[in-house]
Amino acid sequence: MLKKLLLASAASVLMMGAAQAADVEAPPAVYDWTGGYIGIQGGYAWGKTDAETDIDPEFTAIDSLDVDDFKANGFLGGAHVGYLLQSDSFVYGVEADIEYADLNDEVDIVFDGGGDGGTGEKDIDWLGSLRLRAGIAADRALFYATGGLAVGGVSLETDLSEDALDAGLTNDDYDKTKWGWTLGAGVEYAVTDALSARIEYRYTDLGKSDVRVETEDGFGVDGETDNDFHAVRAGLSWHFNQ
Repeated sequence: MLKKLLLASAASVLMMGAAQAADVEAPPAVYDWTGGYIGIQGGYAWGKTDAETDIDPEFTAIDSLDVDDFKANGFLGGAHVGYLLQSDSFVYGVEADIEYADLNDEVDIVFDGGGDGGTGEKDIDWLGSLRLRAGIAADRALFYATGGLAVGGVSLETDLSEDALDAGLTNDDYDKTKWGWTLGAGVEYAVTDALSARIEYRYTDLGKSDVRVETEDGFGVDGETDNDFHAVRAGLSWHFNQ
């Protein structure tokens, strides 16, 4: 009887040990990036954009006018939503975002060999994009590129000096929604099954904006500036299908 009991106990121990060994040897489940997600992001943008001026030949009150380059530096942050599909290690999908932006700069307007012409101010106060994402997954890490349409609110405004106003010029402002493109790359890591963290670099170009200051007779000066900048963003995403 004792012998049978010992044999049964030994068999039970061996079976438990084999089961535990199988559990240890079984490979962990590979993370699947397929599914929808929402998230938040924030970061910093910077850029130096040319400002060009063109004086009408008929306008003889000033001989020359120079404007310093604008620096589009500042904070941005907002929310994003997207959907990804995974095939083997290849991951692809689409993402949209909307952001508050605080990219602004004020520059001096100088004319006639150094005379004070006043100031010009540029402001980009919101941004959005609709982009494709594609990359390679290494389990919980995703290395990706992204690019697509970009949109933003751009405003230009002049605050002319007394000398410029005495020359007959009047202030002007420009406030428009500008469309362009954005392109970048990043890395994302699934911290948990439902939460991932990312860091991303993107270059954005919203085309050109122009402003015109002129006299009552319609003669004056045209000003034009580019709207391109670099940005680095960090973000968190919550995934629905994990």
